[in-house]
Amino acid sequence: MKRIILPVSLCLLAGHALAENKEGQIVINPAVSYIKFDNDRLPDEADGFGLGLEYRFGPNWAAEVAAFRNDADQGVDLTQYKLDGLYYFSKDGTVQPYLGAGIGHADFERGDADEGETQVNLGGGLRFNFSEAWSARWDLRGIYGVDDNDTDLMTTLGISYAFGGESKPEPKKEVVVAAPVDSDGDGVTDDKDQCPGTAAGVKVDATGCPLDSDGDGVTDDKDQCPNTEAGATVDEKGCVGKVQTVTVESIELKINFPTNSDVIQSQYDPELKKVADFLNKHTDLEVEIEGHTDSQGAAAYNKTLSQKRADSVKRALVKRFGVAEERITAVGYGEENPIATNDTADGRKQNRRVVAVMQKEVMQ
Repeated sequence: MKRIILPVSLCLLAGHALAENKEGQIVINPAVSYIKFDNDRLPDEADGFGLGLEYRFGPNWAAEVAAFRNDADQGVDLTQYKLDGLYYFSKDGTVQPYLGAGIGHADFERGDADEGETQVNLGGGLRFNFSEAWSARWDLRGIYGVDDNDTDLMTTLGISYAFGGESKPEPKKEVVVAAPVDSDGDGVTDDKDQCPGTAAGVKVDATGCPLDSDGDGVTDDKDQCPNTEAGATVDEKGCVGKVQTVTVESIELKINFPTNSDVIQSQYDPELKKVADFLNKHTDLEVEIEGHTDSQGAAAYNKTLSQKRADSVKRALVKRFGVAEERITAVGYGEENPIATNDTADGRKQNRRVVAVMQKEVMQ
């Protein structure tokens, strides 16, 4: 019988079936075979059948023992035994290509004569998976006869059945859970904090937002009038009514500046200390440092000079006496607010002054 076995349409039969090579799996491989002999041999070709038993060591490697019986022309019968190693390029899928190589023995029987030879083979094939258990296999090998130095070509096609084995578990990925972060230190982690950037020391609720204990719409950290009655209309400071800034005390600083200068000499520290002591005693007060000049010179220049002198007093109170900068405002009025006539030397002297005005906000 002369025919060539090919895997025609097996890809269509396999469809989208997926199968996995499992460690310890056993596959039974019955098949029909066809051999095209070397030109130096007397038989030209042979066909037959065989059976292989495949053991898989893992997803890619397997070993197979197989035996084939082939009927050749010219009255020659061929029996082959072989041991092969297989390498699968993919551990699963619908179609799995592989390489195969091995060693075996062949007996050529012609009548009463019996001739044997050692054979080595090299080749590969395709496995078409229908399901986890069932598949088809096409195999093509070049077979070298060591004793006679002949090379034959053998192809097989069969239906296989696989069973047993265990899938190799996928390595577990270690999940690193980052510790929750509380960037503003208010006791509520960032993933739950709806008001990030809360100032230090401000009491917050479970969402990380400042408390509004009296429910007037002004948070406790800004509420200057806590415990407002429910429903009352309040200002931005949480107080009912209108907030007005009033002057509590005014202290005129007897500081003589050099001509066209804003430098405060150290001999005037006692004047500055009077203001600092008053502010330290009355912590609820703020101060406005007013700079004034007489009318001699350009008005714009006088205004700039008075601002520089007021700023100089502010810096001295902060750096020399530790008064909080946010409690001090410096304003240069120039010649705008005289307290005496500028027509006389004495009047102009009175107008050249620096005044510390102590203020607080009260409700009307």
